[in-house]
Amino acid sequence: MNKKIGILSLALLGLSVTQASAQLVVTAPVLEVQSGVQTGLQGTMKALSSAANKLVSAGVKEQELTKMFSEKNMLMAKNWYDGLLSISSAVRDYRRVKNIFEKQTQIIQQYSSAIEVLRKSPFIKPQQLADMTTMYGKMLLESSNTIGDLQTIVSPAMLKMTDAERMRFIDQLDKKITDQSGLVNYYTQRNLMMMRVAKEQAQDLESLKNLMSKR
Repeated sequence: MNKKIGILSLALLGLSVTQASAQLVVTAPVLEVQSGVQTGLQGTMKALSSAANKLVSAGVKEQELTKMFSEKNMLMAKNWYDGLLSISSAVRDYRRVKNIFEKQTQIIQQYSSAIEVLRKSPFIKPQQLADMTTMYGKMLLESSNTIGDLQTIVSPAMLKMTDAERMRFIDQLDKKITDQSGLVNYYTQRNLMMMRVAKEQAQDLESLKNLMSKR
């Protein structure tokens, strides 16, 4: 009897080991992909946050938005990738998920670079810079909210969604953040053009003054 119990125990143990091994085989690639994508995003955001933090410490208040939204992006990306195993591989590996995070990262990067150029320009008045920063802040918040909407897919309340429903929802968010990215790019080009025009006008005025002084 004891011999039979021993054999049964070994069989059950073997089954448990086999199941555990199978689970590792299934989850390991998911975790590897998750780690690779997350590491890339987090690395970019950490670099942005670190650079912005130094500027904020030096008194550049315009970079507070970069610091705040890059740190928020890191947290939301972590929450998303931490919840990946609760949904199917079809949704986990959907390329538009990566696109959404990348576009939001690009929006933050574009703001961070543009605001520095505008801030250092003698042809942009303080009130103009303040107005630009306020508008950028609104657009950064909108793109951040889009990332927040993406996280709802891995929330307990949304686990009953089908893969098709999740992917349609992701498509909508991808289109939304693509539009938001386009708007930020348009607004940035508009601001830089305004700066160039102001510079040309100042140069023309200086040339006219020099000409008049020689008469």
